Amino acid sequence: MNNAKVHGETGAACDVLIQGAGIGGLTLGIALQQRGYKVRLVERVHELSEVGAGIWMAPNAMQVFDRLGFAEKVIQAGWAINLLRLRDSKSGDIQTTNMSAIAKQYGFETIALHRGVLQRLLYEQLPADSVRFDCEIASIEQTGDQVFIKLSDGSSCSAAIVVGADGINSQVRRLIGLSDEKRYSGTSSYRAIARGARILPPEAEHDAYEIWAKGCRVGFSRINAEDFYWYMTFGAAVGEPVSAGERRVHAETLFRTQFPQWLELLHKTQPQDILRSDIHDLKPLAQWSAGRIGLIGDAAHAATPNLGQGGAMAVEDALALADSMELCGLSEATWKRFEPLRRKKVEWTVSTSWSFGKICHVGNPLFRFLRNAALKNTPASVTKKQIQRMYSLDSSSDRS
Repeated sequence: MNNAKVHGETGAACDVLIQGAGIGGLTLGIALQQRGYKVRLVERVHELSEVGAGIWMAPNAMQVFDRLGFAEKVIQAGWAINLLRLRDSKSGDIQTTNMSAIAKQYGFETIALHRGVLQRLLYEQLPADSVRFDCEIASIEQTGDQVFIKLSDGSSCSAAIVVGADGINSQVRRLIGLSDEKRYSGTSSYRAIARGARILPPEAEHDAYEIWAKGCRVGFSRINAEDFYWYMTFGAAVGEPVSAGERRVHAETLFRTQFPQWLELLHKTQPQDILRSDIHDLKPLAQWSAGRIGLIGDAAHAATPNLGQGGAMAVEDALALADSMELCGLSEATWKRFEPLRRKKVEWTVSTSWSFGKICHVGNPLFRFLRNAALKNTPASVTKKQIQRMYSLDSSSDRS
């Protein structure tokens, strides 16, 4: 893919240097540029790539995109989800969530789209030369009101604030000496795009499904008029080496034995497009920053994907940090405001997602029955409170 913004040198000095041009880093770059800050991003990969699978952008993320002025572009690039269906592979529906009703309160439904399409859309909101690819921070030193950075290409620069938006394996987190302890969930996953699948009737084209079976689950939704995003999780030893062919054979075994109704998803997927990822989260950090250097998104608080909130949390972080910087300036005070503003919500998200993941793959029939009954009979007030915790923006960032 041709990237017009990869050329040009990172300036000798900028207000904010962001490592990581993923969803969180790009959203932060946009928010800060709109506020008049001089921002540079560095990204270790050599270009944006369309390789990848899908992502669901929940109403909280869509509210942030709306504040930044491009929510409509995200909607047009993706596929609105009207209904979320949680099912047991044996007994049928467990819970149904009406996203159209939620949109009446929070303004947006969940939007499903290709991760690469979203990343490209965010990238195009930034001025030319904002992102430097094939480059990352090699070393860092704080002196007075500046942070001095050496980059992996041998050049150097300085910034008043440095942000690590570089994921669960954050280089910035290691450089500032914060904990690097990941927790393996005991499950691995496949993610892929099924091209041209026809598995839902017209009246259900805007539904998203997650189906639980013994030892595994599958989830899927459309991401556009032609394609579906699907994922599958299953128990596995961490770090198992498997080829593309082995991934395809294993996924077919699980589909045929547990989810035969949805086998076309696999048949419309190229074997090399099935991505495998072990599912980890990050052990909660005592702090997210050191002086003028701090973390957002998965670099600070990676969660398992069971609530579909990883990308949304990074997007919320971006808005909260930009708002904090506008109030506190290019100083350590920005991080001191940002962290308590965000910590309560993200820690609830990480904890709830971890707990939710533990009940998905139950095999014992009695335990499955009890689990399903408990979820079916969850009081509406509890469900409403959980939705509010996920989809409401932090009040001090809410300017509506």
